[in-house]
Amino acid sequence: MNKRIYFFYILIAVLCPMVMAIYYINDVACIHAVRSETIAAILSTCAAILAFSEYRGARKPVGHWLSASIPLIGIPLIPVAMIIHIGFETFLTERIIAFTTMEVFALAQFIVAVLMFRGLIFKRGTDKQKMPRIGFAIMKTVLTLRSLFKKPERTLREMGLQKGQTVLDYGCGIGSFSIPAAKMVGDDGVVYALDIHPRAIRTVEKEIKKKRISNIKPILSARETGLPDGCVDVVLLYDVFQMISDKDKLLEDYHIPKNRLHRWLHVSFTSLYESKYYRDFAKRDLEELLREHGLKVVTEAYGLIDFVKILLCERESVERKG
Repeated sequence: MNKRIYFFYILIAVLCPMVMAIYYINDVACIHAVRSETIAAILSTCAAILAFSEYRGARKPVGHWLSASIPLIGIPLIPVAMIIHIGFETFLTERIIAFTTMEVFALAQFIVAVLMFRGLIFKRGTDKQKMPRIGFAIMKTVLTLRSLFKKPERTLREMGLQKGQTVLDYGCGIGSFSIPAAKMVGDDGVVYALDIHPRAIRTVEKEIKKKRISNIKPILSARETGLPDGCVDVVLLYDVFQMISDKDKLLEDYHIPKNRLHRWLHVSFTSLYESKYYRDFAKRDLEELLREHGLKVVTEAYGLIDFVKILLCERESVERKG
């Protein structure tokens, strides 16, 4: 993740009390708003500085957690505090502009904090390291919200999943794609849901039990699946490929299917991250990498909601490389 996003977070935090001060001079906000936003700005700045030191090192993400918590707590607290100090009627008639401004700043600050956390996850959450627990919690929330707007079922239908197929959801997360894929392949098919994080696997297992799904097989692993050669028909790499350090090894590996490969790759957000895996991925031509491993792009599209490039590939040769 670009280090400047930490500065951007601090800038948002500092701008809010400055705007409130201007509002106070023009009798749009009260002095309590200026004081509270100044305190919040100081706390947010300290949290961001701590978060930046965590990004550069390997400490627990306390600063990142605080950076997200401060604006998140402020969103419901702001109207309550204003109503207590000035009364409900004055709040609605005279201070609604100040309220809206503070809420917008808090929401923007929270979004940037999530991006900060996301950058830390991509820096630490490689195929050799698990992402922090709080990072997984944020990822779970983001994926749940994203599923409401971008239905995984639609994507799976477009890629042509069929009854009886075997699917490997590589980096399954909370099972956003594993669960609908299991329904599409039916009882004669199977979905292997692999993830490095124990909490991801536990989440998938809970969903399996809750929805009484019998054809999803969770796998807790950093990379190896333990599956026999050529047993998989389709592999899903949803927002995962850029986090794999050895992409050549992944494409050559025995458990990758010999016929079809469906890849989701982030492109619009690439410039926000400074992880060396993102840099290497951005510098290397994707289609050239795929061709080196006998894969050709059949269909290409862009997802407007979650800013992803979607590639549906087919393996040109059924013979294992090498």
